[in-house]
Amino acid sequence: MSSIQISYSKMFIAGSDADGQDISALNEDCHVHGRLEIRIGNRAVPYLGYFGPDDVCFSDWINELDGVLEEFDGKTTATYLFDEGEQGQPAFLFERDHEQVFLSIVDSEISGGMRDREWQRVAFSFQDFAEQVKAFKAGFIKELRAAAPNAYTQWLNSFVSYS
Repeated sequence: MSSIQISYSKMFIAGSDADGQDISALNEDCHVHGRLEIRIGNRAVPYLGYFGPDDVCFSDWINELDGVLEEFDGKTTATYLFDEGEQGQPAFLFERDHEQVFLSIVDSEISGGMRDREWQRVAFSFQDFAEQVKAFKAGFIKELRAAAPNAYTQWLNSFVSYS
C-alpha cells in the first residue's frame, strides 16, 4: 500500500460567469475547484480548501505539487514551501531527505495562518509521492478532457504552469 494517496472529486467551476456550474461549462477564464484529499497513512491533510475541504483550487495544487517534484528532481535533500496566503490558510512545507518526504503545516508569512502541531514532519515515501502526483494530474486532465473537450486545452494553457 502506498504511504500517501492523492484523490479528487466534486469538481465545479469557480470565479467566473459560470460560477458553481459543472465542469462541462469550462472556459479559459474559469477556475476549477472541488475536493482534494491527500492522505498520509490514515490521516487526511487538513487546510487544503479555502472554504472547507470541497473548495480546493485545482490549478494551484497541480502547479504546487508539480513544483515540489521539480524542486526535488535529482536531489537527495531539498525543501519546497507552498504559502499561498489565501483566506488565512497556513503554509505547507515539503522536505525531501533521500527517499523520504516530510510534510509540515507551518505558519504562513502572508496570511497569518497558523502551524498545526499535529502536522509536523509527517513522513511518506518520495516514490509514492511522485507516483500519486502523476496519477492525480493524469486523472484530473482526463476527466477535464471528457467533460469539456473543446475547452480543456485552453484551460490547461491558462492555468497549469508545469507539464
